[in-house]
Amino acid sequence: MISLIKLANEGKIEKTGAKPKLPIKVEGVSSETLDVYRIPLEYLYYNDKNGRISTGIAEYENQLNPTSDLVDPSYNNLVAKIIENINPIALKRTQKSIEHAGQQVYGWILDDGRVIDGNRRLTALRNIHAKSGRTVYFEAVVLPFSYNNDSERVKIKQLELAIQMGVEEREGYDSVDLALDIYRTTYGENPIMTLADYSNISHMTKGKLEDYRNGAIYMKKFLEFIGAPKTSYSIIKESKTWTQFQVIGKTLSTEFSNDPESQVRKNETMESFFGIILHQMHVGVVGNTARNQIRDFGKYIVKTGGSVEFNERVQDDIEDLAEAIQDAEIVDYADLSKELTNQTEVIAEFGDIYNTYMQDAKNGESVEKFIKSIRDNVKVFQDLNERNGLSGNLRYSEVSTKQLKELQRYMRDLNIASKELFEKYGKEYQ
Repeated sequence: MISLIKLANEGKIEKTGAKPKLPIKVEGVSSETLDVYRIPLEYLYYNDKNGRISTGIAEYENQLNPTSDLVDPSYNNLVAKIIENINPIALKRTQKSIEHAGQQVYGWILDDGRVIDGNRRLTALRNIHAKSGRTVYFEAVVLPFSYNNDSERVKIKQLELAIQMGVEEREGYDSVDLALDIYRTTYGENPIMTLADYSNISHMTKGKLEDYRNGAIYMKKFLEFIGAPKTSYSIIKESKTWTQFQVIGKTLSTEFSNDPESQVRKNETMESFFGIILHQMHVGVVGNTARNQIRDFGKYIVKTGGSVEFNERVQDDIEDLAEAIQDAEIVDYADLSKELTNQTEVIAEFGDIYNTYMQDAKNGESVEKFIKSIRDNVKVFQDLNERNGLSGNLRYSEVSTKQLKELQRYMRDLNIASKELFEKYGKEYQ
């Protein structure tokens, strides 16, 4: 394994003369001890743990051997293609800028050549070299850290977050990638920092991070529910369902406790949510409408206690649908869409039950709102009566005879209307 710091000390890698500024305090390094170097591309390799490309990398995680072009260029070629597919327009823009004015923003790499920040710039430089044949260099700060050291890995992640979510624009993260990164960093099989630590560095609130992390949990559970490979996050991206999982995570985390019985109802409700998402995919409901439907189900059914009955009504449909999709062994969104078409009858039956429940729940809420509005209006007139017919600081000396007669007319009309309504409600009751 190469050591870029050793090569620099031997004079084989030259400094640019620029002095970097650390975005956060990191034990063991300081801006005074760091330099920006011009590094040959063949010494570098992409970071397979980078949060910005986490879902794209995940699909190949068992096939990857992160290494530089000096050892095997196939790894860098694969990741470069993933990066290009994520945002080809942004890559072209970066490449054009570097060709015209050179690399304007330095990257951050580890001693062994792992790129911590600067994936798009590195990809643009590789493209420029492939197109022109010219020798080009990646200008970057070399950090004296290694991923093989657990304590240094925490520092690396701190710097990555500080650079990509503090110095650079947060929009650089796709929502699914960000959710997965938050999950892996703070909650997964080998968390390396707390949610509070992530919040402090990323400048995201703890509540927002919890929403992302909970969304990631149910995104992963959904892939398991449909029997897809656990790394098939492209299904979530292509179906544009990420925001639904955020809403599901928030609803389930607030509406159910940790006792065993509540957890059973929670899992049943989770599967009902998944049924709604599959129904949305099939009928083409996306975007804000899809998110609002999921939110409304939580509001009108789950939070009102209606999920137990609903879950029982749709249980057979959901089980049949899940079993069929699992048997189809889907791996991507195209496979899922095809199987949903095959299950039109089951989905339609589920949809009929879902629509009926939602309509009844919303009608019930409308009745409650209607009754409340009547009650509020009655309270207005009761308050008037208690105050001798006037509101606030008004006195009868301020009211003209004409205005008093006008008030009498309104009260007479109100009295007539209320009597008629009372008789109508009585007839309906009978």
